[in-house]
Amino acid sequence: MSFNIISKISIFIGILSALIILVDILKHPQKEMKIMNLVWPINGLWAGIFGLWAYFTIGKHRGMNMDMSSSDNKYSKFWQGVVADTLHCGAGCSLADLIGPWIFLSFPFMIYNNLTFGEWTLEYILALITGVTFQYAAISSMTKEKGIGVWLRALKIDFLSLTSWQVGMYGWMALVIFVWFGRLSPFSPEFWFMMQIAMACGFITAYPINWWLVKTGIKMGM
Repeated sequence: MSFNIISKISIFIGILSALIILVDILKHPQKEMKIMNLVWPINGLWAGIFGLWAYFTIGKHRGMNMDMSSSDNKYSKFWQGVVADTLHCGAGCSLADLIGPWIFLSFPFMIYNNLTFGEWTLEYILALITGVTFQYAAISSMTKEKGIGVWLRALKIDFLSLTSWQVGMYGWMALVIFVWFGRLSPFSPEFWFMMQIAMACGFITAYPINWWLVKTGIKMGM
């Protein structure tokens, strides 16, 4: 099976997963933390089957009462909450990395005489903007607070969380661009397949940071 066909299949699975999640959310929207109604479908685009599992086993039931009579259940709830926190961060990154390549096509620039570094800079700025906005919405929903103080707290949290996600994403794409394939066009399915894997790498690098942020109380667990 060719690389092109594999890429198209993976993209199809991602889009289908996002649509399945979206349909369920339209039927059963999350009312307490409305931003998660965007988070789950966005993550479905890259996460595919994992995104479906995360939504239907963690995301959809976060508001339900759980039996917390044992330490095992407490631990389970904690790691599941960190998964949700990490995917919340990932949604901002994913959205930025979804629109960033198209903006860069219209307004390309180089950093250190390299187009890739220019594009990564643009996407990091976009990710920080969308990530902080998503984080603000989450904090505001949980604390019922608003204002500049919440924005600053969101920036503090999301800078660490988002940067750790982008490290994994850029690490994978560095291999794609500088070792294996060169710069891929966003018009090609291969590019978006590689971006799906890059997002998965971002989740892997961001999860330990989000665990620490929640454990230390810097970030409120979901």
